[in-house]
Amino acid sequence: MKLGTLLLRNAAISLSQLEAGLRTQVLYGGRLGTNLVELGFLDVDALTAHLGELYQLPTASPIQLEAVPADVLSRIGARTAEQLGAIPLGFLDPFPDALAVAMIDPRDETALEQLGEQTGSQITPHVVSELRALYYLEKLYGLPRKARYVRPGTRRVLSTAGERRRAQPVGGLVTPPTIRLEPRRKSRELTVPPTAAEASPPLTYGAACDRIDAARHRDEIGQALVDFAHGRFAALVVFLVRDGNALGWRAYTTAALTRPIADLSLPIGGASSLQAAADDLRPFRGRSPSPGHPTETLLWASVGVEPSSDVFVAPVVVKQRPVNLVYAHPLAGRGFSDGAVDELSELAVRASGAYVRMIKQTKGQ
Repeated sequence: MKLGTLLLRNAAISLSQLEAGLRTQVLYGGRLGTNLVELGFLDVDALTAHLGELYQLPTASPIQLEAVPADVLSRIGARTAEQLGAIPLGFLDPFPDALAVAMIDPRDETALEQLGEQTGSQITPHVVSELRALYYLEKLYGLPRKARYVRPGTRRVLSTAGERRRAQPVGGLVTPPTIRLEPRRKSRELTVPPTAAEASPPLTYGAACDRIDAARHRDEIGQALVDFAHGRFAALVVFLVRDGNALGWRAYTTAALTRPIADLSLPIGGASSLQAAADDLRPFRGRSPSPGHPTETLLWASVGVEPSSDVFVAPVVVKQRPVNLVYAHPLAGRGFSDGAVDELSELAVRASGAYVRMIKQTKGQ
């Protein structure tokens, strides 16, 4: 049984709420439960209880996660914890000889085997939600969350009070902090090439169209845009648009990134090329509308390119709302090729269509 089916059967959410959760999952990634919590349809504790029922496994409580001793935490290294979405809890009753581990995906046999080999113990998986795991990976291991999982205005993810409520009255989520980042747990998202030397071979325009039109997952769209940028632009950044911010998602640059692109969060409010494209829902080309161009300056520093008076931003629009902004920076000394800019505009339109198609497909599952 899938989580959405279980939640409907238990009357925890409505069909329209499930469809909204699936839609935001297509657009922004993350697990379905994470999107339902972010939308306010579930709180984290209710989600955890349903996950325990789904997997037929014990759940990891905040009390257990807060009380993990240092010697237990050291049994699983930070890198493994990040990749597998796993946090050791200790040796708990009724299995005192088995190491209890909170896991985002407790059904992952490969991860269970890897954890057993690393710790030298039998592993007893406990269920933990993605949001709660990311919070405690940051708190216990110092693994910062990506901007995708960090909501503006607060530093805490989970609490028993002060949370946003819609469908559920119980304590749950407090929108997370302005430190933006999500650790790379056992992620199935594609790797972002940080420099030109490590980038994928460039795509022809036709091949990029084909890949976007055939995409079955958002990552395939983002990667096609990045691969198309090689040789045509000095830098290209694909942003997620959420809560009035442009959150770094995918990037290509001829220089070295000064920070992981997923750490980058830029405000869309105020005058900027990003804001112009987001507000008008059409491509922007030219000089930044802001005299000081602070948004662009931070972006340029992040991708290691020189300032430019000619920038290009194409919005990816779904239901009259920007879900991505595709920023392109001209090649030094060469500027933009009109053909490349026009083709990138068309790819953004095709990306919009691909998202709509994938959203429709989720309704038929």
